[in-house]
Amino acid sequence: MTKEQIKEFTLRTSQANHSGLILILTDMDKIYLEDAIKAYDAQDLEQYNKYMELARKTHNELMSAMNPNDALGRRVLGILRYIYKCMVSSQVKREPQDLERCMGMMDTLKVAFEHLHSLDEEGPVMKNTHRVYAGLTYGKGVLNESMGSTDYSNRGFTV
Repeated sequence: MTKEQIKEFTLRTSQANHSGLILILTDMDKIYLEDAIKAYDAQDLEQYNKYMELARKTHNELMSAMNPNDALGRRVLGILRYIYKCMVSSQVKREPQDLERCMGMMDTLKVAFEHLHSLDEEGPVMKNTHRVYAGLTYGKGVLNESMGSTDYSNRGFTV
């Protein structure tokens, strides 16, 4: 994952609600799997293991966000567990045997998660964060992000 992608995920996390966080975890999971496949193709097994471990941790967080008490949640959780099993198998065997298929399954799940996110009207999970507005400023094609307000008086803990 590049530094630019890390900044993007940090920004998205600060503004996301619960369903948005699930989308972020799905995107991070896919990026880590893609990085693992690239490392395997470059015959760098150490990096492959590192990215597989990060993908597994991210995927574990995604599974913990599912509701096992709901019938639909149990079905999605079953699919996510199968993908996790494939990740563990790929890491143990040190070859990305089923990772492409797993990423395809994640893409299919992401479509459903995006639909649920579009229906979700809940506010952001993180409180006391700045709103971020993005716009094109200072030149053609240059995107600068600026903070919505700089009022720091109501941030943090008060004693």
